[in-house]
Amino acid sequence: MSLAIPAAGKMTFLSKLSCAIFGNVYNPQNIRTGNKILRQRLVGPTVNAYYPNVKRITLREITRMAPELNLVDQLEKTRLEDLSERKKRGKGPPKKGQGRRSTLGKKK
Repeated sequence: MSLAIPAAGKMTFLSKLSCAIFGNVYNPQNIRTGNKILRQRLVGPTVNAYYPNVKRITLREITRMAPELNLVDQLEKTRLEDLSERKKRGKGPPKKGQGRRSTLGKKK
């Protein structure tokens, strides 16, 4: 009892049909498509869910919510002092409309 080999056309049709049924990509030349990686679940949401979502409250927000406490942000205070010192030395930001771009047009 010998079994007959099915025709090539019938085999391709059968392959297409099985790919359609099982949700696979039809790839008769066996070209690498990367479909295996594309079907995998994304890792980002899992990694994101690992860490708890904690909102950090800054000193600036506390002073806005409760100005009667008269809290002083030391970092902001030193930043403002540094800015005023730079302005005294002439190293501060230029006045509006007198920056580098406005002087480029005047060279003509």
